[in-house]
Amino acid sequence: MSTPTVRLPRVAKGKRPQFFDDPAIDQMMTFIIELSAEVSVVYDRLDTVERLLDAKGTISRADIEAYRANETVEAERMARRDSYLKRVFRMHQNAAPQKAEKPKAAAKPKAKAKPKAKKRRK
Repeated sequence: MSTPTVRLPRVAKGKRPQFFDDPAIDQMMTFIIELSAEVSVVYDRLDTVERLLDAKGTISRADIEAYRANETVEAERMARRDSYLKRVFRMHQNAAPQKAEKPKAAAKPKAKAKPKAKKRRK
């Protein structure tokens, strides 16, 4: 029995969410978050290399790919990630992004008074 092939769309549908008044700030925050995630992965990979070198003295790429962190190592890494993210996003720890409120509809104006007719000079 063959497994059916699932095809996922290549492009997300719908509008991108906007959290700040200026879309450029949203874009910058996306860049920062993505870069932070990549740096965190590099930290973990470097930690793997250092641990393997301490244990073996010499390693191969296969050793790095096969390494699986135990619970103690994972706990250390989680603490490092938490500290790292707190440093990177320290300006946003206590402030959630605020989207500008839509102005409330103005009350209906009272019926306009008819303008007084100007007196014509002869």
